[in-house]
Amino acid sequence: MSTSVIFHWKGPENQRLQGEGATRDVSVEGVFVLTKTCPPENALVQLEVILPLSDGASKAQMKAAMRVVRVDHDAAGNSRNGFSAAGKGFSLRTFTDRAPRVLLELNSKQGTRETE
Repeated sequence: MSTSVIFHWKGPENQRLQGEGATRDVSVEGVFVLTKTCPPENALVQLEVILPLSDGASKAQMKAAMRVVRVDHDAAGNSRNGFSAAGKGFSLRTFTDRAPRVLLELNSKQGTRETE
């Protein structure tokens, strides 16, 4: 799944640093983010992922605090830097009244496919 992500972490002098990118992979307990600005390995990052929903009008937000477990720098200079982070999982927040219903519909459709 590829969607926009904003992330924050604390720098060496406790200053708040921020980056943005796109998710390459997302799981319940982890994420890989493609970005030009990578936090260092072992940094605690606060992630905010905005998810457009299938109805086109609703959005949901996933938030998590995760630890950076790997940083990949593209040696060829193709701007394919990124980092992998893992943690206890994402919390989900919706922005519109319709969004919870859209999420329930998506979950029920996915559950139906898994049992077929």
